[in-house]
Amino acid sequence: MRYFHVPKDQISDNKAYITGSELHHLVNVLRLREGDEIAILDGIGCIYNVFLTSVSQKLAIGEIKTWKQAQIPSLKLSLIQGITKADSMDMIIQKATELGVYEIIPVTCQRSVPILLNNRAEKRVNRWRQIAIESSKQSHRPFFPIIHDIIDFNSAINRFKTDLRLIFIAPSMDIPTQSLKSLLNQNMHIKNIQIIIGPEGDFTSNEIEEAISSCAIPVSLGQNILRTETAVIAGVAIVIYELLNENA
Repeated sequence: MRYFHVPKDQISDNKAYITGSELHHLVNVLRLREGDEIAILDGIGCIYNVFLTSVSQKLAIGEIKTWKQAQIPSLKLSLIQGITKADSMDMIIQKATELGVYEIIPVTCQRSVPILLNNRAEKRVNRWRQIAIESSKQSHRPFFPIIHDIIDFNSAINRFKTDLRLIFIAPSMDIPTQSLKSLLNQNMHIKNIQIIIGPEGDFTSNEIEEAISSCAIPVSLGQNILRTETAVIAGVAIVIYELLNENA
């Protein structure tokens, strides 16, 4: 079944009203018509099975046959991510969404490339939010991740609080780290966890010190030097694997 995103305010009286880019995809790409069935995600936990009753270039209307409210995940995993180049950042948003990250906080670091300001920043964040929607549809994820506006690194670690904060340290940095597996096993009942991953050029020593002073625990993903997008996929997958069953 094809999945579409329809905001909650476009669902009422047992009908869903499909507009914008989702309508274009439905009509012009998939060429769906009256009588076809689709699934709709509202992004905040509801999944609807819908029977299309009216389809035009301006609006598609579907009658809701059944719906269910998904259970809110008990584990909330946040990602503070140093901004990377466009293709890498797009992949990070996509894969973090598929894996189930609750929220993504993009941050500017001292070694971030590019530096996004004003209109460029707004356009890039809007693109990331659209990628998150598409990835949520692809993975049938009922709750879409929160993609925050870009802020600086120090503001992020001071603003976004958590129960357990981990900063991933490259093996080239002369900083003692703890075993990620052992640390997670010691915190199996944790409900809110935050991981911090740097941009292509990694964090500076000052940024790492700032994070540690804000209760971040340095951890390692092994002896190999990983690309930042690889570190995100590996780090998120390990945390979810270790904690998901306990928090399910």
